[in-house]
Amino acid sequence: MTYTEPAPETYVLKRGFNASTRLAAQFYLWKDLLQYNIHPSIPLAHDARIADVATGSGIWLLDMAASLPPTVQCHGFDISIDQCPPAAWLPKNVKIQTWDIFTDPPERFLEYFDVVHVRLITLVIKNNDPRQVISNLRKLLKPGGYLQWDETDTAQSYIKTVDDFVATSAVDRVRRGLADPGNARGLDNWKYEMPKILNQNGFQDSEVFRHEYSHIMARYWSDMYTATWEEFASTVLKTPEETSRLGTEAMEEVRSGSAIVFPKLIWVARKAFSKEWTRL
Repeated sequence: MTYTEPAPETYVLKRGFNASTRLAAQFYLWKDLLQYNIHPSIPLAHDARIADVATGSGIWLLDMAASLPPTVQCHGFDISIDQCPPAAWLPKNVKIQTWDIFTDPPERFLEYFDVVHVRLITLVIKNNDPRQVISNLRKLLKPGGYLQWDETDTAQSYIKTVDDFVATSAVDRVRRGLADPGNARGLDNWKYEMPKILNQNGFQDSEVFRHEYSHIMARYWSDMYTATWEEFASTVLKTPEETSRLGTEAMEEVRSGSAIVFPKLIWVARKAFSKEWTRL
C-alpha cells in the first residue's frame, strides 16, 4: 500500500500518521458517547453484510467486526485507503477497497448490504444537498436494509465554560472555522431536513437521534477538534503561523476551562421495499 497525500480539493484533511492518530482518538470519543457502533434499533443477522463508507482508517469497521461472529461480512470503502492496515493483517471477514461516494457503486455491490454506515462527510456534501450521496448509498442496500449516518450538528455548536470569566475567543474561532470553513457552506441546513429527505428519496421510517457529551469529556473533544482545525487550516488555508498561534491560544483557553461542543446527529432509515417512492 503506497502512501499518497491527496490534493486539497479532493480531501481537506490529511492522511499522515498524525491524522491517523486523530481518527483513532475521534473514533473512541464517538464510541464512548454513543455506547454503540450500530444503533440498537438496527437488527443484525448472523450472516449480515455491513458496509462502512468513508471508512477513513477502517477503525470503526475493525472494531465492529471484532464484536460480531466471523460469519458477518464487513466491507470498508473510501476514496483512499492509505490510512488502513495492510490487507494481509485484516480479519478474514473484513475487506477494504477504494470507491468514490460520488460515483455509482461497483456492480457487484448493488443491493448487496444489510447495513450501510457512514460518518462525518459534511465537508464533501455539495451545494447543501445530500441527495446524490443518498442515492449512491441507497444503491448499496438490499430492499429493507438499514442506513446509519452519523454527523456533527454544526449549526447548533457552542462553547461551554467552567464560569463566566474564562476566555473563549480563540476556541470560538476554532469552533466557527470547523462549523463552516471559509464561510463556504452556509449552515448545513440539509441536516435538519434529513428524515424528510431520506423518506422522499427511497427510504422509510427515518429517525434522528441526538447525542451531546457532558463536561466530563469536553476537554478531550476540544483537544480533538483543535487538532482537526490545525490539520484543515494547514492543508487548505495555508497559513501555518496564524494557524499555530490560534491553536496555541485555543489550548490555553481549554486548559483554563473552556470547551467546544458539537452535538452529534445519528440518522437511521430503512430502504423502501417498493420502488414507488416520492422524489423531491
